[in-house]
Amino acid sequence: MKFTETFRSALGGLNANRTRSFLSMLGIIIGIAAVIIIISITQGSQRNVSERIQALGTNLINVSPGRRGGFAGMRARALTDLFTLEDGEKILKKASAVKRVVPVINTRLLLQYQDKNAEIAVNGVTPEYQEVLNFWVEEGKFLDYRDLKSFRTVIVLGQGVANDLFGPEDPLGQSIVVNGPLSRYKFRVIGVMQPKGRVMFFNFDDQAFIPITTAQKRLLHTKYVGSFSIQAESKETTDEAIEQIDAILYQKFQDDTKYSISSQEQLLSTMGTIIQTFTIMLVGIAGISLLVGGIGIMNTMLVSVTERTREIGTRMAVGAKRSDILLQFLWESMVLCLVGGVIGIVIGWIGSIIIASIAGWTAIVSFSAIALALGFATVVGLFFGIYPANKASKLDPVEALRYE
Repeated sequence: MKFTETFRSALGGLNANRTRSFLSMLGIIIGIAAVIIIISITQGSQRNVSERIQALGTNLINVSPGRRGGFAGMRARALTDLFTLEDGEKILKKASAVKRVVPVINTRLLLQYQDKNAEIAVNGVTPEYQEVLNFWVEEGKFLDYRDLKSFRTVIVLGQGVANDLFGPEDPLGQSIVVNGPLSRYKFRVIGVMQPKGRVMFFNFDDQAFIPITTAQKRLLHTKYVGSFSIQAESKETTDEAIEQIDAILYQKFQDDTKYSISSQEQLLSTMGTIIQTFTIMLVGIAGISLLVGGIGIMNTMLVSVTERTREIGTRMAVGAKRSDILLQFLWESMVLCLVGGVIGIVIGWIGSIIIASIAGWTAIVSFSAIALALGFATVVGLFFGIYPANKASKLDPVEALRYE
């Protein structure tokens, strides 16, 4: 029997019982759709996270305190009272691969304007913060060194904070109350940052900026800073800058567990690994649907072999070879899986776009995801179709003709 005739016969066998054929495909459809949705959403999320992190600068280095290990039932916690402004100045002076250093004090404070208030992250920073973090003022101006020198009570608001406190009202020049742990001051709004949105778990729009000296002397009464945001001379010199910073800090502390140095490249690599692991886990779960669908198709094919025993016997009696019977039932199994795979791809494509639009993510339906889905469907069709097809081909023609 020719290939086309075998294929046509397989389609005819499936068409004879459309409802059963469709129900047997459901597991494949669901599994393939799940694989497409998972891969497209995770790939889109990975690109979105990468773009947002890279927008901060690939030559950005963060220096933060280490953690003190917990004991006797106590939780581990970050070290405090560690870095000073002088440490930042020393890094800038001695590390040749470093371009800019921004000391940062970060604390959560309550801001009040008339009858509205917001508890947000308030950062004490220096004027170079904009260049280092690639985060710029949209209205008004940012902090300058006169503000630092005079300990001025001026503040620059993130876009989200400005909207929460002032709504449609222009915030520039307005006074708001900043409540520190020991004192409260009126701050004048001198600028509003451009909208930047969320980068991973942190929303750049829900924060405000004040001179670091004002944070130290007026609000927190401390000589220490929380961390350093450091800009290397270029992406290529980032590793060299990290080595120089590490040498300078180790010289002071004689203990490299007291501080932590990380770059945006390391963060990107870590996030990529996490997302890939998460994707593999979810695809594995979706693969269970394919396994269940394959078992359903095998059961359907076994029932079909039993129902069509006399037909098989008749075909063998008029000259059909065992290989013809084997190919026919194998094709029926593969057609079920491939048709289910195509339907699953369409549903997955549409579903990923809908989910992405609702959640505000980006969906990337790649050729590799489609190829993987079709490959899965083909393998499932072959694997679960071999046993029923082999059973059909080994039927004895005489016994098959006698079968009632």
